[in-house]
Amino acid sequence: MNILTDKNVINLIRKSLNLIDKRLIHHGERVCYILYKMLQYKGDYSKNELFSFVITALFHDIGAYKNEEIDNMIQFETSDVYGHSIYGYLFLKEFSPLKDVSEIVLYHHLDYSKLSLVDTPYKVIAEYLHLADRIDISLINAETINVSRFNKYENEKFSKESLQIFCEAQETYEIIQNINNNNYLKELDQFFEQATFTSEEIDQFLYMLICSIDFRSEFTVMHTITTVSVADEIGKRLKLSEKELKSLHYGALLHDIGKITTPIRILEAPRKLTDPEMRVMRNHVEMSEYILKDYIDSEILEIAIRHHERLDGSGYPKGLDKTNLTIPQRILAIADMISALCGKRSYKDEFERNKVLDILIRDTNAGKLCNIVMECVIHYYDEIMNDMYHQTINQLNAYKGLKEQYKTIHNRFLESNFSLSSE
Repeated sequence: MNILTDKNVINLIRKSLNLIDKRLIHHGERVCYILYKMLQYKGDYSKNELFSFVITALFHDIGAYKNEEIDNMIQFETSDVYGHSIYGYLFLKEFSPLKDVSEIVLYHHLDYSKLSLVDTPYKVIAEYLHLADRIDISLINAETINVSRFNKYENEKFSKESLQIFCEAQETYEIIQNINNNNYLKELDQFFEQATFTSEEIDQFLYMLICSIDFRSEFTVMHTITTVSVADEIGKRLKLSEKELKSLHYGALLHDIGKITTPIRILEAPRKLTDPEMRVMRNHVEMSEYILKDYIDSEILEIAIRHHERLDGSGYPKGLDKTNLTIPQRILAIADMISALCGKRSYKDEFERNKVLDILIRDTNAGKLCNIVMECVIHYYDEIMNDMYHQTINQLNAYKGLKEQYKTIHNRFLESNFSLSSE
């Protein structure tokens, strides 16, 4: 059973990243296209190197869920944009198959005159990415650009060699024209169609996507990680088939991906949501369907987007009832609740065992949750939660460890007096 094809894992991430912020729609795609054409023109790289560099460029702003930086990022003269470069680097290093080239993202806002101060084998690619990024920012702020304006930054922001490579690639491939008329998207589609990934690499890309999206809300990423584990453990004890277990696992992993569009003020509200806020929050399910529907197996999709449906038809978004809800879908509904009740939130502390079970039993007796699943949960609750803890502790620690790594790298940048892309 193929969860995602090689092409679709990239396309899924492309679609998700385009929802990060309206100010950055297609920015990652345009930047990776500019870099791709520069590297293609230079012709010094193997096919595998080209894929690694171009895909890394596609993800260069994946750390930008630190949304307060975006206003700075979309100005040509930028300052104080350490955060998204560092977090992007950490997401790629810790959670993706691009670990070996992740330093490209770390240094992609570093001026050419500062690159001599860092020790990385990817100085040239980082500099090319920096130039590609600034070219697209210029295009965002104006329909056309005068490439010669970049010459005043020669040997300061950009090397003479990188400026020359871009100008010659532009003359050969008409890069800016292809961006303006959207022909570049077809070229990127053709390029990514040639990509091949192992199942492990696809898993890593998906996990990177979930972690980077949920960076906006630490509670959300913790919830996703624990929901996956609880669902897995219930599914095993109910003796689901191997195919059902796999579908349940990926449905749980992707079930909240639509929260990428939910405002942080709602995700992190320190109180009960108002009715209008709740309507916005509930929209995450429909956004999950929008993001996933073209790329994910239909069984996985339905598991992911039905986790708020209830057996009595009182759930959302479609008000489905028990005649429409499969056992894996019912499992995820309960696993989602367990994770939410056991987890800390901006508005509550963790609930202890008896309170969690009381709430679940109440909803089961009201006809909302599945008796079969709940019998399993009640019988094995302590065992399920113990296994969940041991299975997720390393993931949770790795995610929490991003903060410490971020502080260390940020302090190193400050101590080195790096002035990232500033005058």
